[in-house]
Amino acid sequence: MPTRTADLAYRRAETKRRRRELIAVGVAAAVLVAFVLAQTQLPPLSQHTSLVSNLAVISLFNLSFLLLGLLLFLVGRNLVKVIFERRRGLIGSRFQVRLVAGFIAVALVPSAFLLYVSGVFLDADIAGWFKPEYQHVLDDSLEIAKTYYLNSANNASHFARGLAEQISSRHLLAPEQRGNLKDFAEKRQQEYNLGTIEVFSADRKLLLIALSPRTPTGIGVAPDAPMLHDTLKGQVMTRTDRLGNSDVIRGSAPIYASAESDNVIGAVVVDYYLPRSVVARAAGISKSAEDYSQLRILHQPILNSYIITLVLIGLVVVLLASWFGLYLARGITVPIKRLLQGTQAIAGGNLNYSIPQHGDDEIGRLIGSFNQMTADLRASAAELEHRRRYTETLLGNVSGGVVGLDPEGIITTINPCAERLLGLEAGKVIGRHYRNVFQASLVHTLDDTLAAATRPAESRATIKTEVGGGEAELMMTTSPLSDESGEPLGSVLFFEDVSQIAKVERMEAWREVARRIAHEIKNPLTPIQLSAERMRRQLVDKSGSSSPLVEECTRTIIGEVEALKRLVNEFSAFARMPHLTPAPGDLNQLANDTVAGFRAAHPGVEFGLGLAPDLPQLMIDREAMKRALVNLLDNAVSATTTYNHNGDKPQVEVRTAVRADKGLATLEVCDNGPGIDPRLRTRIFEPYFSSKKGGTGLGLAIVSAIVTDHHGFVRVTDNKPRGSRFILEFPIRNLQFAKAAG
Repeated sequence: MPTRTADLAYRRAETKRRRRELIAVGVAAAVLVAFVLAQTQLPPLSQHTSLVSNLAVISLFNLSFLLLGLLLFLVGRNLVKVIFERRRGLIGSRFQVRLVAGFIAVALVPSAFLLYVSGVFLDADIAGWFKPEYQHVLDDSLEIAKTYYLNSANNASHFARGLAEQISSRHLLAPEQRGNLKDFAEKRQQEYNLGTIEVFSADRKLLLIALSPRTPTGIGVAPDAPMLHDTLKGQVMTRTDRLGNSDVIRGSAPIYASAESDNVIGAVVVDYYLPRSVVARAAGISKSAEDYSQLRILHQPILNSYIITLVLIGLVVVLLASWFGLYLARGITVPIKRLLQGTQAIAGGNLNYSIPQHGDDEIGRLIGSFNQMTADLRASAAELEHRRRYTETLLGNVSGGVVGLDPEGIITTINPCAERLLGLEAGKVIGRHYRNVFQASLVHTLDDTLAAATRPAESRATIKTEVGGGEAELMMTTSPLSDESGEPLGSVLFFEDVSQIAKVERMEAWREVARRIAHEIKNPLTPIQLSAERMRRQLVDKSGSSSPLVEECTRTIIGEVEALKRLVNEFSAFARMPHLTPAPGDLNQLANDTVAGFRAAHPGVEFGLGLAPDLPQLMIDREAMKRALVNLLDNAVSATTTYNHNGDKPQVEVRTAVRADKGLATLEVCDNGPGIDPRLRTRIFEPYFSSKKGGTGLGLAIVSAIVTDHHGFVRVTDNKPRGSRFILEFPIRNLQFAKAAG
């Protein structure tokens, strides 16, 4: 069952969570043990504790701090969880709080006492590591080492100055004295027990080097050394350089041309070589002093680390005690909690909730009864869902639009047909008041209709609405809803598109009007025309010639009579639209023949054809269809020839196409004229409505009537980039000439 699977998944997740907590506690305990072992294994002070050891202590201290935060989080989370459960009044929360508090108290009191006693002993023990006597010994040793290096540097600079003065006074830098200079340097090196003596000229050229046999080679000063550069500027310099594991203490002094002169003509560099043993002892003294100073700085952190270790161990004990208390409490309260959670889930609509049943005691039987109740509720909900889907399917297949309203006028239901007729979307209107959804022109009618619907009988009203840029006429039927006790439940609105029916009725009415107009006007036209012609002949017979005024008047009368006759003929043609005699016909051939005639009659217009080769034969009245196409082409030619194209040639194109997905065959007439105002597109197919000067308003009405008689539809849209596009659509299922019959 899904509910059992969900419960098992929850239990697995809870087990994984507890396992992660146990792993975290285990890791924390292991690190704490390692920390304790590291502290007990710290080397004594006499072995010169290294900086690495001190850094290890600091790292372990920081890690201990992080573990302290982790353990506090784990303990705090469990305690906060218990406290929040207690505040929410969950079943068993009081028992949990008391049991956990008891275990924590039992573990916390001895842990706190042990922490206090251990802290006192640790403080006394660690304080013994840092007695003042240890610091005095290290300070004296470090001072001796520094004094030794300082004396060696002073001796080097002293001997360098003395040698420079002797070389200057004896003029040993002269070229003829170079041999004496070498003997002088070697003798003084042995006499003063120096490592090396180097003599440089003013241009940094090494003139000689006197090297002690005990001094390793390669310790000389480079000619480009900064020390030599500063010496040649008249400065006495000292410097200590590292040579492998040994030190070299250097002293340098400038050689002047004479005692009274400031002209530097050279430099003397004296080196003291300190062997590895002396350097190692001095470095050892310095490192011991530095390590001890760092250890004194870490006095308090080390003590704190031990104390924190004890605190962490105590927290682990408290944590284990709290977990043990929670485990005992949950064993009692978890089944009751699950029952409470189950009732809340059922109240929230989750009928798939199920509780695992363990044991056959009273709680187990109660859980079994709960699971049986949820199964019964689940079956009832499934039956209701089946009925709801059936109702939605039924509404979705109704040919009319259905909208459900509650007593406050809130839309509760709308089927796809109503969405299409009213131009709405179910997701955007359900739950909203109809006054905020329907068009403003409909709200007043709907208010009156719904007010009438409060009576037991249903009411009807005709509504005009604009959808998709066109106008539609809808018949709306409003029926009230009530329950068995007569309490109102709302209303149901049923919308039916009666646009085509109204259009046919208006067309028939206009035909009757046209027939009567033609009958009343046509009868007097012929006598008027004949009388005008007779008057002109009689005037000519009497006078032998007619005056210009007579000619103009009679010509005007005859011309206007001819125009009236053409208008009457249009009325007559519209009034006596013959019944169709459909026969198998080819729209492509009809379009080709009609366009050919227009090409010959209008050479200034560019005609185009785009015919679909897969267009099937249709059951059509060829003459009626040709008449409709001629009317459309006449309008297109008139529009393109009167429109300023900025040098472009007037263009008219006829296209045919098959829309197999909708079962339609289409015939289109496109032009690049001025187009039709979108506000007039819903009226141009009405009789006697024309947007051009001198038009009768019957051409497009005849086209609409012919297309309607063929069970088709006609509409107009914009042509790209400009102009109009008339589209005639014919259902293939109604007009296609069956191949079997051919």
